[in-house]
Amino acid sequence: MLPAPSAVLQAIRDNPDVLTANALQTLAETALGFGLALVLGVGIALALRRSKWLRQTLMPWLVVSQTIPLIALAPLLLVWLGFGLWPKVIIVTLFCFFPVTVSTLGGLMQPQPVLEDLLRSYDASARQRDWLLRFPAALPAFFSGLRLSASYAVTAAIVGEYVGGYAGLGIFIQTSANARAINLVFAAIALTALLSVLLVGLVNLIERAALRGRPPVSEEKP
Repeated sequence: MLPAPSAVLQAIRDNPDVLTANALQTLAETALGFGLALVLGVGIALALRRSKWLRQTLMPWLVVSQTIPLIALAPLLLVWLGFGLWPKVIIVTLFCFFPVTVSTLGGLMQPQPVLEDLLRSYDASARQRDWLLRFPAALPAFFSGLRLSASYAVTAAIVGEYVGGYAGLGIFIQTSANARAINLVFAAIALTALLSVLLVGLVNLIERAALRGRPPVSEEKP
């Protein structure tokens, strides 16, 4: 029922080509969907920050959108877009954009009042205040949401592949399970976990580079 770790490693060594091909397919879906989620999440957050009416109108709908089981939408995406790459990309985007949106909006909405007043006293425009104060202040919150989305992204691609697809780790897991090849199932699961860890690690590296020299949030003074 549960293969030994050595058996899983042996399955990976015995099937490098097929595992690599399916992992690259899942990685492509993840990268495209995660990138779209990043652009969409930041764009929506900026729009909501600038308009109180948009916040009051769209935020309830954004929250409601997260109550819909995306596994139920996946078959519709297959009907509309076919069995190619884009249904899985959209599933990843829908999984990942909400944490980025909410976290970024929270960071943009909480600048330090003293610094805001200081920039106003220098007659800084709204765009200058955004660039000099709001965007830098929102970076820790933005990366928190991005890290959370990164942990979902690969799993979301697997979910999309489960519903329908021609390649990917999700398809490989299904076919291996149907063939009772438990070692291969666990090998694919191990690769899925590895891809997720690497993606979160990449976000952490980018965060460290972006926030280098900045004190931790707990040490920042208002």
